[in-house]
Amino acid sequence: MSVASEKLEQAIRDLPVEQMVLVHEHLIMTIHDKADTQGLDPAFREEIEQRIKDIDAGNAKGVNAFRALRTM
Repeated sequence: MSVASEKLEQAIRDLPVEQMVLVHEHLIMTIHDKADTQGLDPAFREEIEQRIKDIDAGNAKGVNAFRALRTM
């Protein structure tokens, strides 16, 4: 990860939870918008949407994105 990314991550971690959620939602919307314009595979889009529905319905549990990325 670049120094700029690490600084950004730390700045986000320092935010109150409510603001972190707003940043998260805005980033997700931006990712979806970019994916739409960059021709994301429809099957991949469907998989993402299904996983979000499963988490929202309580059928699956999400993980901390920063922790997951560190383990990759």
